[in-house]
Amino acid sequence: MIRGTFRTVAGLNSDLRALFVSTLLFRAGTMAFPFLGAYLLGQERYGVEQVGLVVGAFGLGALVADVGAGVLLGRLRPVTVMLGGCVGYALVLAVVPALSAVPALLVATLLWGMAFEIYTPASYAQVVAGSSAEQRKIAFSCNRLAINLGMGLGPAVGGLLFTVAPQALFYVNAVCVLAAAGVLLRRSASTRSATTAEAAGPGRLLSPTVRDESRFWTLFVLALPVHIAYALPPILLSTYIIEGIGLPAYWVSVVFVVNAAAIVLFEVPLNKAMVHMSHLRSLLIGYVLAAAGFALTGLTSSGPLLAVIALLWTCGEMIVFPALLSYVSQLSAPTVINRNVSLYSAGVNVGFMTAPQIGGVLSAGRSPGTPWLAAGTALAAASVLMVAARFSRATWCPDDEHPGADDGPEGQAADRTPKDGQADRAPQSADSTG
Repeated sequence: MIRGTFRTVAGLNSDLRALFVSTLLFRAGTMAFPFLGAYLLGQERYGVEQVGLVVGAFGLGALVADVGAGVLLGRLRPVTVMLGGCVGYALVLAVVPALSAVPALLVATLLWGMAFEIYTPASYAQVVAGSSAEQRKIAFSCNRLAINLGMGLGPAVGGLLFTVAPQALFYVNAVCVLAAAGVLLRRSASTRSATTAEAAGPGRLLSPTVRDESRFWTLFVLALPVHIAYALPPILLSTYIIEGIGLPAYWVSVVFVVNAAAIVLFEVPLNKAMVHMSHLRSLLIGYVLAAAGFALTGLTSSGPLLAVIALLWTCGEMIVFPALLSYVSQLSAPTVINRNVSLYSAGVNVGFMTAPQIGGVLSAGRSPGTPWLAAGTALAAASVLMVAARFSRATWCPDDEHPGADDGPEGQAADRTPKDGQADRAPQSADSTG
């Protein structure tokens, strides 16, 4: 499996290989933020409420970046936006250790969240620009692999650094981010190809037709249960296992190891095997697996069973997220594709911001499994609504339809995607298709 995954990543075109390496370095640099709260509390000059405000400003900044990314990507190349985010991120990291006033920390953390998050929608836009429609699921799964590998490595190294020299976290984090920028800059200097959106002209704030707009917002709403559900494991799983059902803490590590290992080993091969499957079928399979996994999590108190059940919602994760992003690119006219991937990314942040509140309310009293049962129920309901949406062209985009293609000759040219008809070929390079 690992060899096949490596071959798939190595077979990506040069744009996507550079993005993979850059994303891996960028995410591996996620060392400082997971320890920001502990770092501030360790200075013994801030209260818990103040630290909560400072850390919370990061999430607000990330949401602002997602909402505004569509405008930036309508005027700048994705690589340019990613480079700007990397540079801003590194500058903030260099300044934060020298700050002590809470207002200054709030502003810095807000900017930190914006600089960090702006990379994500820009990377999605770069994946769309560098891949054919048939290979987009594979391209997005490779991008997720880089994210997951980086996010596994970064906090692990950060934990070791924090015990020795807490301030060093910020500077090592900055070096990783600048290394990611270097990879992008080197690739950017070797090609000046236009993205699909650039070829179509300036980005728009609304889709060309009401039907295209309603399709996107239908998907946005149907995806919200996914974003909220998959925010539960990083936020609530440790509390649920240790405090809710009284298992030893090592079972938290076991579940996360199962999740991470499955993603690294199977996500790319799985999406490669499903490359010709329709968006609807892929999404329904993923939603059903996720619904079963989360519901069963809330019904068991056995550590070994939790580890096995984690494979269910992990399989759902591996299928759903590449399929969602691939479908967003499919239903979007070229002039709004950057806006749509940015708003999709904002939906992910909405999930992470609302999950703690929802989970806290639902798990009050003696019902620790309720948030997981609610997540499973919401995903099951969303899958039923998705089937219903399929019966109206106002709410679902057929796989063989290209929105914006009937907007005139320029729209047709911009929407035409090279098709190679071979599942094992790498996504077509943006610098070879122009």
